[in-house]
Amino acid sequence: MRKVRHFLFRLFQKRFLFSNKRHIRQLEKLHIAHQGKPFIYDDEHLRFLYFSQTCMQSVMNLNAPDDLVFAYTRDMMGFLLHNPAPRHILMIGLGGGSLVKFCHRFLPDCRITVVEICADVLALRDQFMLPADDDRLEIIHDDAINYLQKTELSVDVILLDGFTIDGLASELNTAKFYASCHRALKPEGILVANFWGKRKILTSMIQLLRKQFAYNTWWCRASDCYNLVVFCLKGSCSSFKFINVNRAYVGEQAMALHLNELHQRLQTIPAGAQRIDATIHKQNIELDLLDAHLKEIIASDKGVPANYMEWKAQVKRR
Repeated sequence: MRKVRHFLFRLFQKRFLFSNKRHIRQLEKLHIAHQGKPFIYDDEHLRFLYFSQTCMQSVMNLNAPDDLVFAYTRDMMGFLLHNPAPRHILMIGLGGGSLVKFCHRFLPDCRITVVEICADVLALRDQFMLPADDDRLEIIHDDAINYLQKTELSVDVILLDGFTIDGLASELNTAKFYASCHRALKPEGILVANFWGKRKILTSMIQLLRKQFAYNTWWCRASDCYNLVVFCLKGSCSSFKFINVNRAYVGEQAMALHLNELHQRLQTIPAGAQRIDATIHKQNIELDLLDAHLKEIIASDKGVPANYMEWKAQVKRR
């Protein structure tokens, strides 16, 4: 069995086939030239945002700048299954702005607020063709922790996608920060988080979210990588309200989200679920159940591309 590759950017550095070598050398040169700052790499019709030569953060199709290229970004739009007409979305982490552009285009009645801590990422905004700030869009340079503490918010959706050069921003994945997100949501709001990392870390974060959101928490793995997308519902709702949102807006071909299929992939563990196992202390049952569940879905998968060239070929077939 192949070793599990949890990290999207590292996935593309594994198995250095001959066809990958030129690509890797170009990234190394760009990383040195930009002296540790985020940089752009163009490959045919694709434009990438990198934090380092091994840390890919975002990708844009130059021929269709509003498209969601990565599968995990399309999965994050699964909040539409719960709320097909949000009035206000808060995004934590800008990256290349894929979700910003998509929501700005397809949700014309929705306000979008984005909080990004890195000025160097904000400086590349025009390179990724983000729309200018207006009465619907505001991109703020701030620390999300400080922003939520000082700002009175009542939003329908929070999209949490905060990463650093080292991976998940640990300060954005604590019980205290999840509580701040919970307070910022409307009574029936939804938090969507993009995760990847070691299973032990993911297990503990999902456990914190389950407690904060009264166990109204679902997750799925992205199809083209090992990113885990987690959905947390505030309020009394105990399941996703399924609506064929592709047809509800501008047609299935335009949105191309395949939310019907996403709905089938969502998984959870009911509150109070137990397993008889004499080797496990009672207080560890929750963690054990989550760990065993994630072990099944974050496992080696032949359908996941093993390197950059395989992934690029997969994108071309879409």
